[in-house]
Amino acid sequence: MKKQLVTALAALVMAPAMSATSVDLGYKAYTSDTKSDNGGAYDQPFVKLTHFNKADWGTLLAYVKLENPGEVKDAQHGKDGKLTVKSLLIVDKQIADTSYNFWGQNFLVSNRTVMEDNLYLGVTTNRKYGALFINAGVGLNYSAAHFDPTGASFDGISGYAAVINARYPFSAMGLKHSLSVNYEGQIDRDEDHMNTLGYDSYGHQIITTLKTSMTDSFYTKLHLTHFDSWGSAPNDGIEYGVAVGFTF
Repeated sequence: MKKQLVTALAALVMAPAMSATSVDLGYKAYTSDTKSDNGGAYDQPFVKLTHFNKADWGTLLAYVKLENPGEVKDAQHGKDGKLTVKSLLIVDKQIADTSYNFWGQNFLVSNRTVMEDNLYLGVTTNRKYGALFINAGVGLNYSAAHFDPTGASFDGISGYAAVINARYPFSAMGLKHSLSVNYEGQIDRDEDHMNTLGYDSYGHQIITTLKTSMTDSFYTKLHLTHFDSWGSAPNDGIEYGVAVGFTF
């Protein structure tokens, strides 16, 4: 796991100075049907470190998330505890003075059983409609994957990727809130990629998050995620969770 953790942290170490840094401490869970359909779906705690930078050239977002830190057995039905490392790096480089960006995104999920890394290269656009902000884009998907129980592996171009990220800030009950919806989809995956992880040709995740700022530096989060053939889980399911966080 040390090698996997170093790889995941590299994205943050190489990133430039950030305008905001935050830490989330949370707990996520799955519906009973999701657990029945996906063997690796366990209720478990997580910790997430996020950096964000906005500059004249564009934006950068990076995070490292540790699921089941400490490898607690109780979080995984008494089986050997398993740490899962997830990392994300998104770069949107503005194209001249337009509302379009060159887009690069890398997402890694890795534990002792399975590893998948997806690299997207394409174009995104930023739009504002009053307080509503939308970022959307399309690109090529390069994937690498390995499933230890079968020894199956894949490394190559695997179809296309599409993203839609929407954020709407608002105030209610004397507090500041932010509602975000993030869609990510993979289309026309390579057959070997599908066979390695049991995926369908199309897969997606949709994350809905409500963030409530209690103070300038302390906040809470509620999230609900629907996924299908995603994150090394072959079938569809629903994840939900809660977190508290600090910005510094």
